[in-house]
This record gives sequence, structure tokens and C-alpha cells, in this order.
Amino acid sequence: MMMPPPPFPPSFARRPPREAENPKPRPTSPPRGSPGDILLHAAFEGNLRVVKKMVKALDEGDGRLTEKVAAVRDSNGLGPLHLAAGRARMPVCRYLVEELRLDVNAADCNKDILSAKATCCQDLMEIVMHTKKAWGVYMPLVTAVYAGSLSCVKLLIEAGADVQGVVKETPLMVAAANGLTDILKCLVQAGADPNVHDCLGQTPVEIAARFGSRKDVKVLFPVTSRIPAVRHWSVDGIISYANSRPPVKNKDVRSAMLAGGKFQGREAVKNKDYLAAAYIYTEAMDLDPGDATLYANRSFCWFHLGEGKKALMDAQTCRAMRPSWSKACYREGAALMLLKDYEKACDAFLDALKLEPGNVETKSALREAESLKISRSAAKE
Repeated sequence: MMMPPPPFPPSFARRPPREAENPKPRPTSPPRGSPGDILLHAAFEGNLRVVKKMVKALDEGDGRLTEKVAAVRDSNGLGPLHLAAGRARMPVCRYLVEELRLDVNAADCNKDILSAKATCCQDLMEIVMHTKKAWGVYMPLVTAVYAGSLSCVKLLIEAGADVQGVVKETPLMVAAANGLTDILKCLVQAGADPNVHDCLGQTPVEIAARFGSRKDVKVLFPVTSRIPAVRHWSVDGIISYANSRPPVKNKDVRSAMLAGGKFQGREAVKNKDYLAAAYIYTEAMDLDPGDATLYANRSFCWFHLGEGKKALMDAQTCRAMRPSWSKACYREGAALMLLKDYEKACDAFLDALKLEPGNVETKSALREAESLKISRSAAKE
């Protein structure tokens, strides 16, 4: 049986320099005077006094203070807890977690980028909740691991942080790639899964071995399931196997990430989580903007979310890229049906049938479109 592509993306081809380890280490803009902007900058700098002052400024006495603080995000979708954890600002982290009780599993989410790609839903929190298990998100625990802060990691775990992380990069993978032995031990003890694969099919123990960290391999070895490709199942055997593998090429990473993205998108669709699937397909488009199937699949997601205009835009883009593909025509027809433009829907379904005359689904859709078109004409008379 063919195995599905492994979760994705990260590929740790080489250890990043220390100052660049955190993927999003700072607010993207300086304070502009609003309480939210100043709060983010203070969290980044670790200024607890200013953080508390700005939190007080956000308090309108309506019992929604925690919700309001959680909604404060920079243009990368990072909140105060992401920024504080990413800089190991322990006092600020403790205040946000223990006093304000911010959600330690809140995902980052770039609302501006989604909006620019015409994929943004109106409610940011809806996107955040739906993409917790999707590609392209960071949680505070991951930023704390990038910062190498064992104390922050422990604080977040004690507060209920998900040690399994999300598909993009699990905390264990980040720790293994950066030689963070104490954090690695902490995560293992907390139940982090050591058998999750990155986009190249590597487990954390293989990642640690690739970087020559014998002590990290020793930590992970007892809890890792045997890897069939490793002939001699031992610490030395894993290191020898990792060193024997060819260097990772960028094109291999991109290919694996794209395959993983499509797989994760399909899984989200199977679970009827169309919002998460749309987000995944959007991110995958950055890897291959010329892949028409991504637009067809995202159009399908928008259709099920009731977003007719977005579904139509993606379908028409797909059709322009692959004019001889019947599915592109069908997606356009489905979007037009949602928009109640039955006449144009008939034309799109007819075009689809010309390309694939025997398609039963398209024939059925055409009959429905023609029926609604006739009913509308009769009603006007």
C-alpha cells in the first residue's frame, strides 16, 4: 500500500545562525501610539510595566479583557504571548499566562496576507481557530523553543500547551534541529511524539543525527520507533545512517512541501474543514503558483463555505491556466450556480461536457442549471 506523504514542511538542511533562529522574532512595525501597538512592542522588549499599562488601557470593564488582549496581533499575526515567548521574556509570559490566562495554543495567523490573496474571512479569530492544525502556523510553544528558553517552555507546558504542535514545525523538531537538549528532554517527558515526520520523511532523531548531536540522539533513541531503513538500530547506527544520506536540495524540499500540502488539504476536505483546507492551498500556491489544481481545489473549498465570488475567481483562474481541463469548467459552473447566474452556469457545464462528454456529475449539474434557468424565465413572464 502506498504511504501518504509525510506532514510538512520543515526541512532542516542546515542549522540557522543563532540570531536568526526565531522565525518571526520581532513586531513588524514600531509602536504607533495605539494601546495594541505599544502592547506588542512592550511584550517583545519584556517591559512588564508597560504591558500592564496597555492591558489596563484595553480594559473597558465588560469582562472581555482576555479576549481583547488575545485579539491584538501584528501584521504577521503574532500576539503578545508569541513575541514574549520568542524573546524568552519570562515575567511577561508569566503575567500573560497566569494572570490574563491567554490561550497558550493560540496560533499565529497573517490576516493581511490572506486578505491580499482574497482568502480572508471576516473574523480573524475564526481563522485562528480553524488553522490550529493547518499548515503555516506557529504557537507560543514553538517560538519559546526557538528562543531556547527552557523556563518559558515549562511555563507553557504547565499551562496546557500542546506539545505535539502543528504540522508546520513540531516543538520536538525545532529542538532537535537546534541542539536544545534540555528542552528536548522536557518535551519528551511531556509526551511529545518522537515519530512524527517532516516533509522529507525525517523523524526528530534523524534530524538530531544529521546535525551530529549524539546526546540528542541518545535522548530520542529510547522513545523512537524503529526506522526500517536503519540497518543497525542503535545510536551509532542512526548517526551513521543520517550521515550516509545525500545532502538535501532546495528543489527536493519544495517538491516535498508541495506534495505534503496537497495531502494535508485533501485530509482537511475529507474532514469537511474547508476553511483550513483553503488556507493550506493558499500557502501551497506560494510554492507553485502555476499549479492549476490548487486553484480548482480552493474554489471547491470556497463553494462549500458559501463564498461564491471567491469560488468563481479561483475557477476562472484555473480555467485560464488549463483551458482544456473539464474540472476547471465544472468548478466555474458550480460557482455560478452558487451566485444564481444559471445562464452562465449552463455555458460552463456545456463547455465541461465538450471536454468530457461522459461525465455523469456534469450532466446532472447541467440539467439542474437548465431547470433553474427555465424556472427563472417563466417567473419573469
